[in-house]
Amino acid sequence: MIRVLIVDDEKIVRKGLVSFMPWQDFGMVVAGEANNGENALQFMESNRVDLLLTDLSMPVMSGIELMREVRQRHPHIQIVVLTLHQDFEYVQEALRLGAIDYIAKTQLEKEQFEDVLSRIASLMVMKDSLNGPPIQQYEIGRVDELFVLYALHQQSDDLKSAISLPKEAVEADVGVWYWTDMMSNAVAPNPNYALICFKDLKDMDRKSLLRLLRVYRKNDLFYDYDPSLPIQFVNSRIILSRGNDEMGYEMNTVKQRWLSSEWILDDQIFEHMIQELRLMKLQPIRLTRIFFSLTDEWNRLYYQILSNPIVVEDFFSSWVQFEAWLRASRETIRQANSKPQYSIEIQNSITKAMNLAQQMMDQPVSAGEMAKMVNMSSSYFSQCFKQIAGQNYTDYIRYIRMERAKEYLKNTTKTIQWIAEQVGYNDEKYFSRLFRDQVGVLPSDYRQKK
Repeated sequence: MIRVLIVDDEKIVRKGLVSFMPWQDFGMVVAGEANNGENALQFMESNRVDLLLTDLSMPVMSGIELMREVRQRHPHIQIVVLTLHQDFEYVQEALRLGAIDYIAKTQLEKEQFEDVLSRIASLMVMKDSLNGPPIQQYEIGRVDELFVLYALHQQSDDLKSAISLPKEAVEADVGVWYWTDMMSNAVAPNPNYALICFKDLKDMDRKSLLRLLRVYRKNDLFYDYDPSLPIQFVNSRIILSRGNDEMGYEMNTVKQRWLSSEWILDDQIFEHMIQELRLMKLQPIRLTRIFFSLTDEWNRLYYQILSNPIVVEDFFSSWVQFEAWLRASRETIRQANSKPQYSIEIQNSITKAMNLAQQMMDQPVSAGEMAKMVNMSSSYFSQCFKQIAGQNYTDYIRYIRMERAKEYLKNTTKTIQWIAEQVGYNDEKYFSRLFRDQVGVLPSDYRQKK
């Protein structure tokens, strides 16, 4: 992986280059940025840099001065000059100091980014071929299969030392290595890594290969990876033909389904919902965020019956791990919610009422009105609700309203009147009195403490 340092005194230029250039398409990653030559040299003292992209006109230390220092201290680093200067003498000086390319900012348009990086990558390979072993070790297009090792945790950039790799392994990206000969150097199974064999690679160029590895990591690795298998085989053409766009699902609809009680009480519905969720192939980080939110709602819904709150993992390395957590969470709620003296239908109705109470918190819904919504008589609803939910309907409503009010007080700057209305009270003073009775302090004091 080619590690790039961007040096420019204009922050907007640095951020633009970091964000919009297709670095990964050409086996590059931005390792850092600096606003002048001195800071760039300090960065290079403690960080590996392969390619320096620098402006020429900067305060403290100019780009030309920086290039001279780099040539002496870090001769292996290749340099590309990025500047507004069009003077031929600047070009000559930069090239004399070893720059492999010279790019005028005024000519750098978004549609040219790919061409620019392609040219830089080619020049780097050309120069490496004169000075030492080439960056690319395999003749891509002549192999039919490739073995790729993916790090499942990407917190560190120095992951290679944690596992024994074949000597011929090439780093394609941070936490991604590939090689061609599996028989000579087998990798021992490791729960922090996934070993994938990509098949049908004939006539695939390097750019397509890097795109394949990136697309697979982004869209499929999380869902395909099975920790019980030492190696998994993937058809490369199928992966590339799928594209890399996540399908557009209405997340509010998804969340509402997982806030219902159907999946807790009915095995068939649960299995259908979990398979449906997997087929969506949401980005892992998005999936985790959704279920972080859902876990908060489940704990709020079932706080009275759960001996301990449901806890979601900070990170899931695979769908297998996520599904195991989801099944365990379901079993916890189901066991806590199980009341053998009531039918599944009654338990479902009460859970539905708890869910509706959360959704209609800003509305004055009485126990009788809620009973009608879940098709139960008022008296029997009140009896069942207290037994299943652990407290009567009125106390439950007051509790969830105050819990929601606490969240608003901690996480927003909205007025007390606004918060009172959001949790079903039009009178701010009445709400404040109830809040003090329930929590022990007035809303304003609670906000100040938190």
